[in-house]
Amino acid sequence: MKLLVTPRLLMRPFAESDLGDLSALFADPAVMQYIGPPDSLTPVDADDSLHEMMADLEANGYGMLALIERREKRFIGRCGLTKREGSDEIELDFILSNHAWGKGYATEAAKEVLRYAFNVLKLKRVVGLAHPNNRAAQRVLEKLGMKHTGRRQSGGMEVLKFVIENTISKPLSVTSRLSSLAYL
Repeated sequence: MKLLVTPRLLMRPFAESDLGDLSALFADPAVMQYIGPPDSLTPVDADDSLHEMMADLEANGYGMLALIERREKRFIGRCGLTKREGSDEIELDFILSNHAWGKGYATEAAKEVLRYAFNVLKLKRVVGLAHPNNRAAQRVLEKLGMKHTGRRQSGGMEVLKFVIENTISKPLSVTSRLSSLAYL
């Protein structure tokens, strides 16, 4: 998972030079309102998160990628796969800067990450989590074909859990379903 490209996005591994953008993303209360308490991610936390994302990608072959809007060459967030501590599930995760909201970037990025998860990594299942009040994130997960399966605890809060399955006997059906999604 070194580089993924969509019509509007470049999704690449994080680098040290991304620390300022990542810190700004984590410092925005509007962005973080459904992620955790507003003071939950300080600049030190952003630095730790950056290094953890870089190490996870190297160790696992999957992880979080920096989202770069191709036309403006501007950092707009992160998207990728992660395995939460204490869980054996692989989760699709995305966080976008508020200036990138409502433009279909989350769906576009998540669709490409799922395509990679199913067609390259050959994962059988991916989960997505969304805060009960974050309808935008829930809509992205639903557009991807994920089904709401219940609630669980994550990061000290209750979240909605969504799941999408990929069967080995039908990998093209998932790709076809993902390919048919319209970019918003």
